[in-house]
Amino acid sequence: MQRDTEKRKHKRIEKPFIVKLHAIPNKTNGRISPDWDMVVARDLGAGGVFFYTSKNLVVGTLVDLRIGFSTSIPPIKCIGIVVRVKEQPDTSIFGIATAFTKIDEQEKELIKKTAEEVSKQENHNYTPQFNSVFSSPPSAPSLG
Repeated sequence: MQRDTEKRKHKRIEKPFIVKLHAIPNKTNGRISPDWDMVVARDLGAGGVFFYTSKNLVVGTLVDLRIGFSTSIPPIKCIGIVVRVKEQPDTSIFGIATAFTKIDEQEKELIKKTAEEVSKQENHNYTPQFNSVFSSPPSAPSLG
C-alpha cells in the first residue's frame, strides 16, 4: 500500500536478498577495509537499496554493491552513495540507505520489472515467483 506521503520514485522489492558491499576509499572516509561485507537487505528499488550492517558508513560514502536478489541471474553490479544512516537504539547495527549512482540501465529495468511483479502478486496475495535467495525467513526453534 502506497501512502500519500511516499517520496520514492520507484516501487520497492521488500523481500530478503543478499548484498555484498565494499566501501570505496576516498580522501574523506580515510582507511577502509579491502574486505567485502555480506548483508541481508529487504528493501530494493531501481533507485537504491536499504540494508542493516554493523559498519557505520558515513553519509556520502561510495559503496561498490553486488545485489543477488535472484538465483537465476548473476548479481547486479552497481555503485551507490550512502544517503542516510539510522543507528539502531541499544545495538551496534546501522540502517544504511544508498542511492545508485552507477547502474546498468538493463539491470535497473530488471529491478523495476521485478518490483512491479512482486507488487502485483502481493496485491493478489500470491507468493512471488522469482527465485529469491531466501524463499522464506528462517523459522524460530520451538520452545515447547
